[in-house]
Amino acid sequence: MIKHRLIIASTIALSLVFIGCGSTPAAQDAPVTDENPVEEPIAEEKTDDQTSNNEQDAMKIEEQNKALWASIESARKDAIDAGAEEANKIAFTAAEAEYATEKLAMQNPSSKELTSALKDLNARYLALKEYAQAKAKKQRIDENNYASYKKDAYDEGVALINELAKPESNITFGDNWYKKAQTANAKMDAVLTAAFKSLAQAKRNEAFEAKKKADSVKSAVSRKEEYTAYVDNFRNGDQNYITKNPEGALENYEKARAGFEKLYTEIAEKRAKAQAAIDEAKKRVSQSESNAAEADVTKPLGDEPVEGIESEDAKLLEDDDFSSQASAEIEISETVEETEEAH
Repeated sequence: MIKHRLIIASTIALSLVFIGCGSTPAAQDAPVTDENPVEEPIAEEKTDDQTSNNEQDAMKIEEQNKALWASIESARKDAIDAGAEEANKIAFTAAEAEYATEKLAMQNPSSKELTSALKDLNARYLALKEYAQAKAKKQRIDENNYASYKKDAYDEGVALINELAKPESNITFGDNWYKKAQTANAKMDAVLTAAFKSLAQAKRNEAFEAKKKADSVKSAVSRKEEYTAYVDNFRNGDQNYITKNPEGALENYEKARAGFEKLYTEIAEKRAKAQAAIDEAKKRVSQSESNAAEADVTKPLGDEPVEGIESEDAKLLEDDDFSSQASAEIEISETVEETEEAH
């Protein structure tokens, strides 16, 4: 604007010079006076209040831009941690170039024009984080064949990921890119959630059956501490499931299943050995009775005990005492459902 004004002023000045170089008039006309002269406007001086308001506005803009810059630094770190550079090198490089530019511009943080640029840069890094997460989740889904658990969401998410991978998508980089990246990430989340819910339900059924087997060998009495820990795993799984953390539920149910099966296997093995000892003892008693009967015929004895021959009422093994089993077993619901609040 200042330059334009100088050009106009120079043109007017030159015109006056050329007019002055023409023929000299015979007589000079008397100056014409204007009865109503135009008064030159007097520049208004800024009042102290106006100056104060301008300073306050500048301070507000500066505070806003500094807060935006702090958000950018945080979003940039999150994007880098999420693997944004590897996920989309072109978009990440573009954001980094803009970051360097705006970092220099922050030397004058009170600039109103700077605010919109900072908002866009913040959206870029937020978008890169969402995009990197979406790609990582897609890879996990593909590696585990989870896509079929929610195929529509998977297809929609993949379409967005592929769209944002194109170099031309950077033309609209910023808020629009961020919204699409968010949607892609949410679609991948939906697929994983559906997969983990289904897998958690199946694993819960396995854990429930394993608990029944552990109860059948009285593990609540003979291995109470371990048994209680596995029940806690099971209940933690239910808590995670109803609060919409099916992946955590799956992990808890797997711990419970493995624990209950371990108890059953180890206790059943010991009981089998004990039963074998009982059978062997009974066999010896039976043999002793046969030997005694034969001895009574060939060599009658008195009432004195004979070495190697057990008495009829001999106690061969200590009885298992599972009288407290009924109260020791911990009841668990056969099914679990999400609460209304969890939906």
